Amino acid sequence: MNNTSLASHCTGRENQSNGQYLTSEILSDEGMTEFNHRLHEFLDFYQLFDTFIDELRSVVACDSIEYEDTSTNTTLVNGDRGKHHCEYRLKYEGLSLGTICISRDTELQDNELDIIETMLAGLTLPLRNALRYQQAIRLAQRDELTGLRNGSYYHDIVNLEIERARRYKKPFSLLMFDLDDFEKINDTYGREAGDVVLHDVAQRIEEKARGSDVVYRNGGDEFLVFLPNTESAEAMIVAQRIKDAVLESACAFENDDIFFTLSAGVVTVNHGDTPEKLIDRADKAIFHAKILGKDRIYYNASIENKLSE
Repeated sequence: MNNTSLASHCTGRENQSNGQYLTSEILSDEGMTEFNHRLHEFLDFYQLFDTFIDELRSVVACDSIEYEDTSTNTTLVNGDRGKHHCEYRLKYEGLSLGTICISRDTELQDNELDIIETMLAGLTLPLRNALRYQQAIRLAQRDELTGLRNGSYYHDIVNLEIERARRYKKPFSLLMFDLDDFEKINDTYGREAGDVVLHDVAQRIEEKARGSDVVYRNGGDEFLVFLPNTESAEAMIVAQRIKDAVLESACAFENDDIFFTLSAGVVTVNHGDTPEKLIDRADKAIFHAKILGKDRIYYNASIENKLSE
């Protein structure tokens, strides 16, 4: 663990232990070796963190565990933040691996913080490997024209996200944007102009998406925005903000200003959803928006139970 670095900030650290957790029993050499082996089984970031969270919660009571790495645009929120927390900046061999915040309503004891810090030291190397793997996958699945992630990346991660949403009852939402009458742009100005419009629209969507959101090009003139930990009402607000930004000005091509509109479909994950069903529901929402006159947002509600119920 010599390559590991933890910089911490804590509230509610006491000098006396309540005796509930015994570090020497929980973090024996044998136990830590087994713990480290389990973490090294995963290259997928979310599988790694789900395992780490389960292991940590088995020895230390936590209300929430939150992780963020701005360099890879990776976030995770598990639970609701409590009154007292400890926060750590993670590093491995000088490489920043983001921050993790662990909280609960009751004060954290010294021996519990010792457990947390020892387990975080075991997390850093698998975390570095998972972040590198995640970055490599993202780079391999970029759309050449727009630079966005492509549709295959959507299918790779959404299965895991559905499992996590069901497990923690933290729904996510999906936005689908589709340019209205895009074929007329190609017919009027040419395919090169159409490519310029698609590239411009992609940049505008990505600029207005939140830091935790993931934007994809799903083929043609269709774009997806994955909104983690987002219910339907907030998703509609995000969709409107993105739509307004995209349509704020025309796209310039040579001596022409190309004006256009777009429609949006919004869905929130439910118990029976798969990645394919979510896309199908979003497609139907787009279809309704087009029928109603285009240039609008339509929410596709499902008759199935919400994950939060």
